[in-house]
Amino acid sequence: MKKLLGLKFAIFLLIMSTQTFAQESTRERGRGVYVELFGNGLGYSFNYDQRFDKRFDGLGFKAGLSYFAIDGNSVATLPVGLNYLLGKNGKYFEMGAGATFLRAEDSTNAFAVGDSRSVGTGTVGHMIFGYRREPEEGGFLFRASMTPLFGQGTFFPFWFGISLGYAF
Repeated sequence: MKKLLGLKFAIFLLIMSTQTFAQESTRERGRGVYVELFGNGLGYSFNYDQRFDKRFDGLGFKAGLSYFAIDGNSVATLPVGLNYLLGKNGKYFEMGAGATFLRAEDSTNAFAVGDSRSVGTGTVGHMIFGYRREPEEGGFLFRASMTPLFGQGTFFPFWFGISLGYAF
């Protein structure tokens, strides 16, 4: 009986130490989720952002998702990219680059029920130059960026985005 109790106690300590380590490693790495208006998702997008190293500045990545529909037409976007944060104490200059994958559909065909015609798919390149407020202890995340868009004969040098979210 004592051996069984000792084994249970050892397993309990192992689980607790693993959870403590997981919590500490979460606080060491900059991560965040946010909603971006305009910016790389073109209209709006829900995004996840994380640093590669266990720090709050440096190289990281972001990935997002957006979908909007108006009058039978819909557009889905998937912005992905690399970014680099320069700064400290939760205030950073952000720069980066990536691509936004697009898929547009037209469902206004009145002759076939449930038929949707794909208008097209494509990719738009984007850059990021902006300010990021991301507290090291976690909490409210704010971003304001100039995000030029380019691709296939198109260039929008003055495209902007603003983001609100949560850092953890």
